[in-house]
Amino acid sequence: MEKQTPYIPFNKVRIVTAAALFDGHDAAINIMRRIIQSTGVEVIHLGHDRSVDEVVNTAIQEDANAIALTSYQGGHNEYFKYMHDLLKEKGAGHIKIFGGGGGVILPS
Repeated sequence: MEKQTPYIPFNKVRIVTAAALFDGHDAAINIMRRIIQSTGVEVIHLGHDRSVDEVVNTAIQEDANAIALTSYQGGHNEYFKYMHDLLKEKGAGHIKIFGGGGGVILPS
């Protein structure tokens, strides 16, 4: 069997993390931020109560590969849709969005 070598990216992976606007619950994103950082990914952490404009503009300015957000309060469907649409509008539709939250984000 051939020995496989792990993939090592040429450029550092960069992710913007934040908690959604009007959301002061940042425990989950702080835990995820630390886990992501432990894998060698560069994290730009904006903290809690961040608007879509702020997150998207930071992701574009920092040339991020992805955005990771938490939403505990609800309103996440509109928030994530607006983020997706704004990224596309600004020519940054290649930036991936990852979201999670405390019981408000359901599969259906």
